[in-house]
Amino acid sequence: MTVETNELSGLLSSGNSKLPTTTAIFNMTTALDCPSMKLGLCKACVAKVKCYARKAEQLYPTVLPYRKRQQIYWENVSSVDFVKHFLVINARKTKKYTLVRLNEAGDFSTQSCVEKAEEIATALKEHGVVVYCYTSRDDLNYEKVKNLVINGSGFIKEGISNIFQIVHDVNKKDVGYGVCAGDCRICIRCSKRGMKTVVKNH
Repeated sequence: MTVETNELSGLLSSGNSKLPTTTAIFNMTTALDCPSMKLGLCKACVAKVKCYARKAEQLYPTVLPYRKRQQIYWENVSSVDFVKHFLVINARKTKKYTLVRLNEAGDFSTQSCVEKAEEIATALKEHGVVVYCYTSRDDLNYEKVKNLVINGSGFIKEGISNIFQIVHDVNKKDVGYGVCAGDCRICIRCSKRGMKTVVKNH
């Protein structure tokens, strides 16, 4: 498989201002088409937090088309082919990806997206790569999730590894909760199982 024939090539970004370059970012949907927002489940919207993913799509002309290409790829690729494509890309990197962050924008569209993401996480775990995400989809079933690290946005249920809670005052957090550092280059709370984290409403 060459770069030209790898459909995932050009659809992974490497880190950003908050994520290390060893983290690959891939979106299942755009922020414009975010299922959680459309269903009224987005906890950020409820807390009146500005959606930065949507803002980026409005401000920068290349962002929305790029995420739409990611969405089309996701809707048509099998978990097996996603893993194959990813491993080919990673093999060519000097500084390998160790994490995959799903859904910097958007969320799971359907139950089958959860299942596909879990299959990808299970396969990539064998290669030392952890796959994690956040979700506001408290209406979906996560009981079979074992390897995908999911941060439930304001909720916890079977199969959800972590809880990520928006609060007005981090000093009033419940016992057992840590505070989001706001910089994933110095923190791994969201990619490690069993974490409870609060982030200030901003």
